[in-house]
Amino acid sequence: MRFIRPMVYIGMAAVIGASAFLLTSKEAVSQTEAANQTHPTAYIEANEVSASFKVGGRVTEILVKEGDAVKKGQVLARLQSDEIAAKVEQAKAAVALAQGKIAEAKGASATAEAKKQQGIAGVAVTADTAEQQVAQAQAAVKAAQAKVDGLHNGARPEEKKQAEIQYQAAQEVFLLAEQNLGRLNAMLEEGLVAQADIDKVKASYQEAKMKRDLAEQQLNMATQGPREEEIRGAEALLEQAKAALSLAEANRETVKVRQGDVAAAEAAVQQAHGAIQSAESAENQAKAAQLEAETYLSYTELLAPSDGVILSQSAQVGELVGSGFPVFTMQSVEGRWAKFYMPETSLAGLKAGDKISMTMLATGEKLEGTVSTVAAAPDFAIKKATQSAGETDIRSFGIKVELGSLPEHTPTGMTLIWNGRSEG
Repeated sequence: MRFIRPMVYIGMAAVIGASAFLLTSKEAVSQTEAANQTHPTAYIEANEVSASFKVGGRVTEILVKEGDAVKKGQVLARLQSDEIAAKVEQAKAAVALAQGKIAEAKGASATAEAKKQQGIAGVAVTADTAEQQVAQAQAAVKAAQAKVDGLHNGARPEEKKQAEIQYQAAQEVFLLAEQNLGRLNAMLEEGLVAQADIDKVKASYQEAKMKRDLAEQQLNMATQGPREEEIRGAEALLEQAKAALSLAEANRETVKVRQGDVAAAEAAVQQAHGAIQSAESAENQAKAAQLEAETYLSYTELLAPSDGVILSQSAQVGELVGSGFPVFTMQSVEGRWAKFYMPETSLAGLKAGDKISMTMLATGEKLEGTVSTVAAAPDFAIKKATQSAGETDIRSFGIKVELGSLPEHTPTGMTLIWNGRSEG
């Protein structure tokens, strides 16, 4: 019994010591975990993007190498482009040809429109002139016909009587003048009158004789009728007037001809408008083909999809590559981010949009970012409870923080320390 009792005391002391050690170790672990939960770490991460040609072909130029920093839109490589460049020139020639046809069609349209307007004016002028010519010719025919009819019918009795009266009066005046002249000539021989008086009477005698002869001719015409040659002359003039009337009426028909010319010019105008539309359609088609060819030509240059660094190169000059083949793999420096993992007990209402303060481990520089997502981590990140009373499973959450402007030349992969929400 004396031996057993010391052993019991020793065992009890060992259990008490072990328990104290375990409690101390657990408290130390808990303190470490608390520290890790309060200031977790993460790495600066970036997306990797592939740079690929949109068309296939043979690589003729490689303009960058692995490790080079490039800017968005920078030319990284080129494909052989002779055939596509030839298609671009061919398309440009087609555009120029279509534009030439448009100019030609517009010129034809202007010419046709001018002819149309000229024809319209000609119709108006011709119509007015023709009507005037017809009216004049009709008046000439009526006058000539009246002349012929008058010659054929001869003088009327009233006209004959009037001619006789005029002849008798002229004869009496003539006889009286003749007697005066004879009496004055006798007196001149006796020296009773001057020669000047004789000259005056002789002039009166000659005038009376002329009027008597004219009245005699008119009386003869009224009595005997017109001569045959006068009738033939008047009839010839009538036929000439009728011919002029026929010609004027024929000229009136030219109005219809000119109206037909106007209609033909209008048709030519419409045809020219159609040619313009057709040429413009051809121009649009040629421009579309040119744009397509130029677009394909632009595809022969491989442009950097974003700012970043060339990580790897998968093709060399002279190799054939297909469309979509990743010639370069790039690490983008646009929109870099870090992902922290925190237990749910440390979230304290953290949400998207919160500003976070961080420290760069290597340099101690302070950075600021914005929480973009708060998502539950996979099951392997869950802290499992022990059999001790009061402990439960604790889930971890991935906190993705978008990094704003980073210090120049900050490499991707640097370690960041979580400081907590940014004040203000």
